[in-house]
Amino acid sequence: MNVLPRSLQNQLAALFGALALLVGLPTYFYIDHIHAQQLVRDRGQALHELAGAVAMVVAENLNERKREIDLLAQRPSFRRGPLDGADLRTGIEALKNSYPHYSWIGLADTQGVVRAASGDMLVGQSVAQRPWFGGGLLGSFLGDVHEAVLLTKLLQVPPGEGPVRFIDFAAPVYDEQGVLRGVVAAHAHWRWAADVVAAVMPRNAAEKQIEVFLVNRDGKIIFPERDLPVDAVPAAVSTHTTYSFDNWGSDSSFLSARVNVRELVDGQPLGWSVVVRQPRERAMADLRALQELVVCVALGAAAAFLALAWWSAGRMSRPLEQLAGLAKRIQQGEEHLALEVRGTSAEVVKLVGAMRGMASTLVSRKHSLELSNLALEQKVAERTAELQRLNAELVQLARRDALTGLPNRLAANEQLTEEFLRMKRSLVPYAVLMADIDLFKRINDGHGHAVGDAVLRHVAGVIRSSLRITDFVARVGGEEFLVLLPNTDIEAAAVVAEKIRVAVEGAAAPEVGQVTLSIGVGRAVSAHPSPDDAVRLADDGLYEAKRLGRNRISVVGVALAGVADAGEA
Repeated sequence: MNVLPRSLQNQLAALFGALALLVGLPTYFYIDHIHAQQLVRDRGQALHELAGAVAMVVAENLNERKREIDLLAQRPSFRRGPLDGADLRTGIEALKNSYPHYSWIGLADTQGVVRAASGDMLVGQSVAQRPWFGGGLLGSFLGDVHEAVLLTKLLQVPPGEGPVRFIDFAAPVYDEQGVLRGVVAAHAHWRWAADVVAAVMPRNAAEKQIEVFLVNRDGKIIFPERDLPVDAVPAAVSTHTTYSFDNWGSDSSFLSARVNVRELVDGQPLGWSVVVRQPRERAMADLRALQELVVCVALGAAAAFLALAWWSAGRMSRPLEQLAGLAKRIQQGEEHLALEVRGTSAEVVKLVGAMRGMASTLVSRKHSLELSNLALEQKVAERTAELQRLNAELVQLARRDALTGLPNRLAANEQLTEEFLRMKRSLVPYAVLMADIDLFKRINDGHGHAVGDAVLRHVAGVIRSSLRITDFVARVGGEEFLVLLPNTDIEAAAVVAEKIRVAVEGAAAPEVGQVTLSIGVGRAVSAHPSPDDAVRLADDGLYEAKRLGRNRISVVGVALAGVADAGEA
């Protein structure tokens, strides 16, 4: 028994209702499933990239602090002066004032007694049992986060805050003969972590409820320091997956990502990692909004279709056939076809107008989509070009010595290999010069590393200006330079070597005046099995020049006279 008469109006209303369900339900489930997967993938990847950025910044900051302590241990006042001297104390205070998170810097002798410290804190006290002292005796030391009750009292921490947490950096101090003098160490306040994380966090992190945690090797949360519902990261949050949904000890589920912090000291693994999480509800908020919009639009469309069908069914048969024919033509590509349908009823006129507007909107949106695709392709091309430019810069930086601006050993090895292969093809030999600054250690010890660096840049410039445009020079060691002379026999190479030696000897270096070079000359020939053979000959010549008194050149063991100099190499 039919509830409603089988009229055209009822049939159209039922048909439109069924169509609304057929279109709306698959669309809803598609968005719920496919779009949900894409959204989770995008959100998880974004959290993983944020965790990676935080881990990189934490590692770089730790490395910078470690490097500062290593350099402090190499200062002349630490290596030569008394352990409680004024210059040494000045250096300690200067480093502490240079970084706001250093709470304490001090120097302990080999017995573990603090001899000098910032603010004279802990001076005279024994730190022999502290992990940083034992680790610092063996080499560079980077300690895990810990509390320091005694230092907290000396720092006059306000009541109620409890013991302050620190991270330790330490390095051994040796005198000029290599004898251990003590250990220099620094305690950095753990609020350092908050500043490092804040520098990387996106501005809308609070709005998106994104949280960042630093975790130690046991999975315990060491940052932030505020009270949390849990004190450890769930074991399911792993660095082996980019992201995952995990339960953090409550009914709430979080989208989580975890990245390990790069280890900085061999044999002393911190085991830190960075975990970033976002509540599942917040990560899926966009999907929920889209689902609600789809439901509302589907219901609204269904209601509109039902009303239109009921209202216009009586006079719609013939005009509908005409409209169907015109719509099919538009579907086949006649986008600008005019919808001219004969009909006198207001329903038919409105339907025709609605379909005209729909067709116009679809065409307009199609054109807008095409323009958007073009803009997107252009943006992708621009970003690809920028990435290629940055990659090219990285390649250059990897082959450039930062101090002198010359190519480094990697670039030199590549150039030697290229020239060696060219020689194998053309049978035209080339020459290699190995040059070493004489008595450079005296310059560093007597004038400091800053002057030593200036001398290296000076010598590099003199060598470069003494060569032809086709020649190649690289810094391959502390004070050692390699010169490659293409299409050059041994006699011409000796002339060039002597020209370089005389130029360096005659050009006064900053602060130290005259410096000299010892140069070994070697020639590559087609019988050599590898490019290392010519370098080895040049090295042998360099050692011979050193043995014969420095400030001279030596061609495969035969010294050419220069100004002799005595002393250590």
